[in-house]
Amino acid sequence: MSKGDTTTNPETDITWEVRANSRHFHKHRQRRSFLCFRWGRYADNVVRSFKYSPLTFLPLTLYEQFQRVANLYFLLMVVMQARRRSDSQINRRPSDVLISQSFSPSQWKDVCVGDVLRIHKDQIIPADLLLLCSSEPHSLCYVETADIDGETNLKYRQALDATHTGMTSDPTEQTLAAFDGIVLCEEPNSHLYTFRGELHWRGERHPLDSEHILLRGTVLRNTDTAFGMAIYTGSDSKILRNVGRLRVKMTQMEKVLNKVVFGIVLFLLLMALLLAVGSGVFQGRVSSQIEVLSALMRGNTPIYTAFLTYWSYVILLSPAMPMSLYITFEMIHVLHSLFIGWDVEMRGGVERTIPAQARNTSLNEELGQVGYLLSDKTGTLTQNRLLFRQCCIAGDVYGDVSISAEESQTLDLSWNPFSCGGLYLSDQRLVDKLRGQQCTLSRQFFTTLALCHTVMTEWKNGGPVYQAASPDEEALVGAARELGWVFLSRTRDSLTVSELGLKRHYQLLTLLDFTSQRRRMSVLVREPEGGLKLYCKGADIVILERLQKDCPHLESTERALDLFAQSCLRTLCIAERTVSEAKWEEWSKTMAQAAMATRNRDDMLEQLHDDMERDLKLLGVTAIEDRLQDEVPETISMLRQAGLKVWVLTGDKKETAVNIGYACRLLDPDTRLLEGDELRQLLQSPDPEITFSKGKETELWCVDRERAGEKSALVLTGPELAEFDARPEWGARFMSLAGLCQSVLCCRVTPSQKADVVTLVRKNTASITMAIGDGANDVNMIKSECDGQKG
Repeated sequence: MSKGDTTTNPETDITWEVRANSRHFHKHRQRRSFLCFRWGRYADNVVRSFKYSPLTFLPLTLYEQFQRVANLYFLLMVVMQARRRSDSQINRRPSDVLISQSFSPSQWKDVCVGDVLRIHKDQIIPADLLLLCSSEPHSLCYVETADIDGETNLKYRQALDATHTGMTSDPTEQTLAAFDGIVLCEEPNSHLYTFRGELHWRGERHPLDSEHILLRGTVLRNTDTAFGMAIYTGSDSKILRNVGRLRVKMTQMEKVLNKVVFGIVLFLLLMALLLAVGSGVFQGRVSSQIEVLSALMRGNTPIYTAFLTYWSYVILLSPAMPMSLYITFEMIHVLHSLFIGWDVEMRGGVERTIPAQARNTSLNEELGQVGYLLSDKTGTLTQNRLLFRQCCIAGDVYGDVSISAEESQTLDLSWNPFSCGGLYLSDQRLVDKLRGQQCTLSRQFFTTLALCHTVMTEWKNGGPVYQAASPDEEALVGAARELGWVFLSRTRDSLTVSELGLKRHYQLLTLLDFTSQRRRMSVLVREPEGGLKLYCKGADIVILERLQKDCPHLESTERALDLFAQSCLRTLCIAERTVSEAKWEEWSKTMAQAAMATRNRDDMLEQLHDDMERDLKLLGVTAIEDRLQDEVPETISMLRQAGLKVWVLTGDKKETAVNIGYACRLLDPDTRLLEGDELRQLLQSPDPEITFSKGKETELWCVDRERAGEKSALVLTGPELAEFDARPEWGARFMSLAGLCQSVLCCRVTPSQKADVVTLVRKNTASITMAIGDGANDVNMIKSECDGQKG
């Protein structure tokens, strides 16, 4: 640098100061670092060729990986699936909590067990509450359970008489604040439709059941205000107890890909091991003899060299992993889902305007590999639009199903101010009998239809609009209304009916509700004249076994049942019983004791229900038409031609299920049905396939043994399926028989048995299964580890 040059260059400035024999000076200025922070001037003499430290590995790796746009995409997908925001929105929902004798605005997350809450109309219930009182008469309230069971009809709940009487006085807030009751109940569980407990208040014990509970997630309807005490909150509530862990379903292709990747990893590790062993052997036997190679080893032992070589080759061979294949599969799945939505041939609706929707992109490829298709009947194969077409009363059949509903002659019901139309039973004889009071059994028949149900009424435009728990009840109550027996209203302890224009009030003593196990429903009422009557309706196999001896019209009613089944109609038997005052008093006392029992409570209640529902008098049978969905026969025929095994699982009676099978082309006209004792004998055989084939050849059902089962079908009932629990070997034998037959019909099965059938198929076959259903009773079947579809 020249003497006159006064500019400075930072790269040539003399600023690095080194002091001889001054270790203390340099140690205090030695360079140090923590994460991405550095300080100090002088570096130590340690060589660090690694990129990461234990503390910097995660942040630096994430920084490097997210420089790749693809990884940002996958991160976005993960964030979109996170539910923290939606959880926060739910937790911040408003609620009114009673604090210091007044209701204060609060949030769901602040609700505690024991709090008294005020719920307003159309508000979602924030926790499982014990209903204390409401603004409605008798502390009734109505809730919508669509988010729990998918049913949009209203259900009623009612507070205890004790809390209703003690808390409806003014001022309400002070009365509620003084409430000091103690609830003793079962531990939190997932049973949505049952609750057992008791309320201890003012020295008395009051039994509690599900009718007194407002579940979290239900919506208060048609009720201005309801007050309740929190019993279960948060994860203890019944709806959250039913939220199982998410099970990620894997397709067959993904399973194969996993096996391929595992094989590649195993091959990679094996190759690295072989190369490492070769390196160690080479060093021990060759390199040690050559001076130049020996110097390169720097004194390392052959074992240590082999160890380093092994991990070096693992890193070098890592690009052999087909990571891009996963991305390719995801792109294919997304495109496949779009193609399903664009496919015109897969559109539904009356005018084919509703496109198909692929709600799960990872399972689309499985649709072409399904081997077993298990379908519900009602609402899936049929429309679940029920029409009251025929009935049998006192052995006489009314209505003609051979004429379509649209072509049936409309009855003159102008005399009925509550008639809304929609009655497809065209038989003037029945109307004349009812209006002329010519048949007592006919009047009792429609009195049963008007009383034995859980339908709620909502008055609109001067007439009752029915909210029913099932389409069956709505069809039956609607038919009774058209013929003059109009259900008007209900409270917890009364029912009001207009019978041919005469308003009658019945005192409701008890209601024995319908369940899939009981298959019947009964109401015990006190008539306006003072007598006690039990009205009952249910499945024929349940009602007929409970009839009194020498019941009149039994044979003619059984013939009518067969006739209705041949027409693919759904049937219910109607019966009644006169109950004495002494019988009622004794039964009600025993019922109250059983309700308070802590052990075997359900068995005791079922025994009491069975005791009351005995010695019935048969009134008749209802026959309801449930039409097939559009193009169901063509669809099932194509599925069978494609090689799929189509099974139908239904709770209907066997004859109805079989006739639906013929109507939808699941069964051919010449199909042989294996059922009852014949099926049981085959299941008891050590090798049912051989027995089945021999029987076929003997009876000349088919010449070709390979096609022996194509003209056969299995018909299995719920009670027969229950025997599989006691005889596990029957499951495998049944599946071997099913593999030889064209289809299987499972009738009179409960929701849990539907799930058992799905599990049986998956356990004994390697085929992909698909379950299809539309109602809450199909949820167990769909969730039984199969590719389920709920529509």
